[in-house]
Amino acid sequence: MRARTLAIVGVGTLVALYFFRSDLRDLMLEWQKSQLPDEISRDDLKTRSPSPFPSASPRQSATPVPFAGINLAVPFSPQAPFGNWELPYGEACEETSAILVDHFYRGTPISPEIAKQEIDALVAWQQQVFGYYKHTTAAETAQILKRYFGYARVDVEYDATIETIRNHVIAGRPVIVPLAGRLLGNPNYRRPGPPYHMLVVKGFTKDGDVITNDVGTSRGHNYVYKPDVFLNAMHDVPSGGDDWPAGVDPASYILTGNRAIVVVYPNKSQ
Repeated sequence: MRARTLAIVGVGTLVALYFFRSDLRDLMLEWQKSQLPDEISRDDLKTRSPSPFPSASPRQSATPVPFAGINLAVPFSPQAPFGNWELPYGEACEETSAILVDHFYRGTPISPEIAKQEIDALVAWQQQVFGYYKHTTAAETAQILKRYFGYARVDVEYDATIETIRNHVIAGRPVIVPLAGRLLGNPNYRRPGPPYHMLVVKGFTKDGDVITNDVGTSRGHNYVYKPDVFLNAMHDVPSGGDDWPAGVDPASYILTGNRAIVVVYPNKSQ
């Protein structure tokens, strides 16, 4: 009798876990976020010490001070601000990533209404200038940040490493990264996940995990990836356009792209 009762309880527990798996995942995600470094604003960046690695005084030991992590206060919006993942929002990761970095440097908040308005305007601009908007390369995204947003210096760095990205973030520069989205394994993506994706790296934990604003999910604020997973997924789309080349598998095609990052430098007025 007892064995039967335990079996029923076990089955009930499994059923409950299945039906409430999304809620449990959300609780776990929030717990993980509570362990992250506090977000640091642009104003705080301007007044902080030049490096998060304090140097030892002549009388102190030369033992390096452990990295405590960094987390830039980049505002967040998903690429579908109101949960509508139809076009153009289902293909607006590049636009949204650029918009978030712009709001960070301008020190302005973002709302669903503002995000939608800015995405719509940027999509229209790209269609006029590039002739398409769905898949923009790292170089084209840099052009957007220069020509549309007016940033004087935007670098595209190829063969970038996790250390390269971390150094930019430590210097106060969030980094836009193109990726083979399905290699990230984010359970919050609409299955099977985007073949090509772009997001913003805004920080690193003390253990070296990558803190992102992943615009591909409404749960993407402060979303954390393991550095090896993130590095493996780093691929720029080989060519921009609204359609994939004829006869190619998009997920495989992205893997032929170079590793690249887009680094925006604030203008002098910022």
